[in-house]
Amino acid sequence: MFIRTGVVSLVAGALLTGCLSSSDSDGDESNTPPPQPPATAAALKVGIIPDTQGGGQNTSIMPMRALMEFYREQEVDLLLVVGDLSEEATPAEYAQWRSVVDDYRDDFVMLPVQGNHDIKGTDQDWYDNVSDLIPEDAIQMAGQRDKNYALVRGNVLIISLSYGQLPFTYDFTREMIETYRDAVDHIIVSTHNTMVGSRYGNIRERVVEAYDTSEGDQQFSLVHDDYRQLFADNDVIYVAGHEHQYLRSLIKGYYGGHYTELVSGSASYKGYDSRYGESELIQDMVMVKINDGTSGTLDVNASILTFNDKLVDYRSYYEAHTIKSNDDGMRELAAPQWKLVDRFTRTTDRCDKVVYPGSIPPGNQLNMTHDKSYRTSACVSGNGYSARILDGENRIFNRYETRTRTTNFEPGVSSAKSNNELAARYYRYLHIPHASYSPNLNNSQRVRLINAGTADEEVEIRETTIDLKKQVSLSWTAPRDGAVSDVLIVSGIQGQDGTFSSARGVMKNIRTDVGLPGSFGDGSEQAKQPVALPAGRVNSNWVLDDDERGDDYVLQLSLPDDANAEELALARWDVEAQGWQRVVADECISSAGYDSSYLVSLPADVPGECATAAGVVTVGSDYAWARLDRDGAYALIAR
Repeated sequence: MFIRTGVVSLVAGALLTGCLSSSDSDGDESNTPPPQPPATAAALKVGIIPDTQGGGQNTSIMPMRALMEFYREQEVDLLLVVGDLSEEATPAEYAQWRSVVDDYRDDFVMLPVQGNHDIKGTDQDWYDNVSDLIPEDAIQMAGQRDKNYALVRGNVLIISLSYGQLPFTYDFTREMIETYRDAVDHIIVSTHNTMVGSRYGNIRERVVEAYDTSEGDQQFSLVHDDYRQLFADNDVIYVAGHEHQYLRSLIKGYYGGHYTELVSGSASYKGYDSRYGESELIQDMVMVKINDGTSGTLDVNASILTFNDKLVDYRSYYEAHTIKSNDDGMRELAAPQWKLVDRFTRTTDRCDKVVYPGSIPPGNQLNMTHDKSYRTSACVSGNGYSARILDGENRIFNRYETRTRTTNFEPGVSSAKSNNELAARYYRYLHIPHASYSPNLNNSQRVRLINAGTADEEVEIRETTIDLKKQVSLSWTAPRDGAVSDVLIVSGIQGQDGTFSSARGVMKNIRTDVGLPGSFGDGSEQAKQPVALPAGRVNSNWVLDDDERGDDYVLQLSLPDDANAEELALARWDVEAQGWQRVVADECISSAGYDSSYLVSLPADVPGECATAAGVVTVGSDYAWARLDRDGAYALIAR
């Protein structure tokens, strides 16, 4: 579905054919600015510090220091510290943590929250070590000072919630959003727990596998749907830690829309494997990077959200290292080569589409969602310009695997009263039971009962192979720097590079390696098959800066009402030259309307030596079209 996003005016749950009004490249190349026109105002840069507990080695101060240095180089303003500052929450561990933090007090505002390891200590130790970091103008939740609080900086509202608190913070969170909604353009919820995630997740732990004996579980079961819709209605960016792997996914609202969940990776001496993967009933996974150390290295992750007026640009990086304790020193992190693994650029005035991978089996029943085409409906700017993607298919996508996990109900304790009921809860809240009329593209038996009727009866979430989706966004900004139209930002087509990893993060080859049994997506025991990636486009190495071209797609942009078509050309913003660069020369511009054959060939009036083509159509509705293969900022300029 193509969804119009506008966070100031929202129509919750309205489903229209068109739009809604609304923990894991080398060198300087990885720091290339986003493909957009230059900024018009001072930006707010927000970095993320993932879990730094040491896995038995106290606080992981080496990765933490590498992150602080990188964020200082990038002139980050504010840091979200998403929990697990320590391993056992002892005074000695907090002293280690502060030994790094205090060196950067003048560089950043820091907003820490408690993780599940931090609650092992005393409240007083927490207050003694974080209270002086939290700004005096933070809005504190009553009775939870320095654990649950909110802060407004510029046009961004940040709500910080500690581990285990989500069952009890819904009213505070809603009040903060309602109070500041009209004053800000962007909202972040920073916490430790994932709402869905891949390895843990509040919904799995507190709703599906809930305990009757747990007040938190029972309270969360009452508010989790409300949270999802509140976050979807307000375009929240939900930032979490806990899972020690890097994930970005879209979490569906209870009755419409979605919001972004970022699982920030790791800054620890331990990494985790992939347990469950995508919960396809409520989650669309768009980036995953796992590294549990099996490869001989671990990842440290650095992510930056840059907010500038209504625009947010996101960049996530990683570096591999072999550090296992503080005694090892900085090793690879003494001079890290940060590699860009994920990105998006978008504004609050945009339209989104979730694009499925091209591996969908032939004959798949679409169910109004399984769309592997980039084709969209029209997305209209505030000034009346219209853009849409006319053609193209998602042929470059990432793939990853999960491990088999088992679980069971506990008599007298679990909310589920049998293993059959527990399996049913998995299907009710997280996964899609495969049927011809409702295919599960990840596995033919996503959740199943094993050893039924015996003492070893369990619920099994089966290992499988999962292909990622893409979030493609068309975003509008005002005309600037010589553009004669509003500026359209296309983001998401170049977001993946054909990598394939095992459940432990070991690299596999998507061109040659077969997936796990039952993963094909047609209900059979067939596995996902190797993928023929378009030649010469990507390097499949987790480094997005290495990939200059993505899938071919066709963009259409309406012409101004009073325009002379022969005087206009479609251009892309060139970051290095800091100016507009036409997408094709005059001789490669066609007068023909777009035809689907032009995705792989050229119009008859375009010379064969043209690498690609664009068109300007003046019969009927006037528009320009172009066959492209890159994300970026596009606009009409004078020829």
